[in-house]
Amino acid sequence: MQQKEKLLQEIKELFAKQKLQEFTIEPELLEYLSLKDLQELKIKILQSLSTLSSEDKKWLAKFKKEK
Repeated sequence: MQQKEKLLQEIKELFAKQKLQEFTIEPELLEYLSLKDLQELKIKILQSLSTLSSEDKKWLAKFKKEK
């Protein structure tokens, strides 16, 4: 659950960075979502940010996983 909460916080930070409306996910729903679901959501958000300043790119780089 801790990994899910960390991913959720990262997603919220992405929303805040883009000045999008803050959201909440109920704990019951968080239990239902898999880590994969949350990772895919984060990836989709990152992909939707197509025009970024170099400052934004540096900020987003910290969320990328090392392979």
